[in-house]
Amino acid sequence: MGRTWVPAVGIVAGLVFVLTQLTGSDVDEQAAQTIGTALAVVLFTIFGTAGIALVRWQPRFAPLGVATAMLSLLACGATVALTWTGEPSFFFLIFGGTSGTVAGITDLLALTGATTCVLLATIRPGEDAGSRLSRVASAGALVLFIALAILAIVDHSIDIGPKVYAILATVFVVATAILLVLRLLPLPEDSQAAS
Repeated sequence: MGRTWVPAVGIVAGLVFVLTQLTGSDVDEQAAQTIGTALAVVLFTIFGTAGIALVRWQPRFAPLGVATAMLSLLACGATVALTWTGEPSFFFLIFGGTSGTVAGITDLLALTGATTCVLLATIRPGEDAGSRLSRVASAGALVLFIALAILAIVDHSIDIGPKVYAILATVFVVATAILLVLRLLPLPEDSQAAS
């Protein structure tokens, strides 16, 4: 019985929001804030879903999946809150000020967690050393890239050249592409089982 009321309450809340917020002279600003909220919800829902999927597919990595889902929820809340305070933003994700810095770091951590969850979800029994090495290289490059980005956000006096970021990004992209190709190819055990 309780589940049947959830859609009805959601619809009523949506109608109340439209009638109270998306009217009047500030409708353009409020429409932009609403669109920013929708984009944040879509993005961080995808990140959180990656964490939940990892919990189901690879239970041994459940703590990382749960942490990613929680970080995604926090990042979404912070981003939505800053969107509605009227803070100037870049694509509704990067904000100024101390609260914007905290939200930006949380966004980066959620992104790192979600991407790592996707990389770990590709693990399968009997995979070769090349797949494991590609996964480690990809995850390591991503974590180092984000760690340096967070360090640069926290301490503006640290100057990390774009070449360093470009090298790490290249390692991440190449290693991830190799991992995905290897994941699509059958394992030797699969060929033997089929024959």
